[in-house]
Amino acid sequence: MNLIERYIFRRVLLLTVATLLVTTAIAMITQVLIHVNLMSSTGQSLMTFLRLAGLLIPSMLVVVTPFALMLVASQTLSTMNGDSELPVIEASGGSRILTAKPILILAMLMSLASLATSLYAEPWANRNLRNLLVEARTDLLSVAVQSGIFHKLQNNMYVHVADKLAGGSLGGIFLSDERDPATELVYYAKYGAFIESEGKNFLVMSDGELHRKIKADGNVSVIKFATYAFDLSLIGDSQSSAAFYYPKEQTTKYLFNPDPNDLIYQRRPQNYYSEINRRFSEWLYPVLFALITIYFLGKAHSHRSEQIWSMIFVAAIGFFLRGLGYFVTDKSGRDIIYMILCYAIPAGGIVAFGSLILTNMTFRTPQFLVDGATSLAAFTMRTARPLLVRFRLIDSYGGRGA
Repeated sequence: MNLIERYIFRRVLLLTVATLLVTTAIAMITQVLIHVNLMSSTGQSLMTFLRLAGLLIPSMLVVVTPFALMLVASQTLSTMNGDSELPVIEASGGSRILTAKPILILAMLMSLASLATSLYAEPWANRNLRNLLVEARTDLLSVAVQSGIFHKLQNNMYVHVADKLAGGSLGGIFLSDERDPATELVYYAKYGAFIESEGKNFLVMSDGELHRKIKADGNVSVIKFATYAFDLSLIGDSQSSAAFYYPKEQTTKYLFNPDPNDLIYQRRPQNYYSEINRRFSEWLYPVLFALITIYFLGKAHSHRSEQIWSMIFVAAIGFFLRGLGYFVTDKSGRDIIYMILCYAIPAGGIVAFGSLILTNMTFRTPQFLVDGATSLAAFTMRTARPLLVRFRLIDSYGGRGA
């Protein structure tokens, strides 16, 4: 890269790293808050909270990377245009490729990083996150033993343990499970204990009853049991499956060759196909977003209105294509058409916008949009002027108020 390209690359790189840190932190905090009640209720340490936050980073990075690059590239090119750097580059004979090359190099590096994260880091983090949450919910049962009061394990699920017996056994267990909207389950047991087997945690209840109520007709069936093992890994899942790991938590190798006895694969194999398509298509979006930004903002704009409209088109097209990508990816496990679209949308966008850049096609904002925006701004100002004058934000002549 020559001097100008290194200048643009360094500028975009620094801003992208800063933006990624901020956006990932914000997204991560919102996810941590979902589990904060569980963590605080079980008295988890600060290190556990930090571990939880760290395990959420890979998933957040894959989501925010293309948007962070689009935001930074738009800001950089707009600033360069406002500082007359882009007009000077064009006047000296520099092509759009000169400004596009450093941004595309960074986009390709980010795409490769996203691919590696999707294939390896993200499933590993999701698997360990699930283990961490299962451990926390197991600890919540221990808290219930110590306090002797009802504890909420999750929505529509409560537990009460009366006493802790010698040898670590539990006495007087009550567990209410109404997660299924059609069925209400209530467990009573005189004794119980926590047992770990094959990487799973169980609450084994002894000498008890299971009351099963069908909400539609009110019928209740009572089942007495000598022992009953309740899989604690199911707490937090909306489906009553005995499988411990879901497709997003499985390794990429496992997705291509799942265990035939895997209950989730037997019941919903389309979820595995959708996850494969997601992992192998998401990495294309940083390059796509970079090309969209370069096409609309990579050339000098003489009018401020054109610059603003170009930024609006960058954001609108980027969000539309990403939203469409999420939609077809979710459907890609059920229909081959959606599977093709899962890859065709980002790949087609890359080819289309790459061709427009190579052929030096220039975007011009339609005049009716410029006229419409000008009329709307004038109408808004006329409507808001009395209020602005009243609150002394401007004087009666349109100048800034005191």
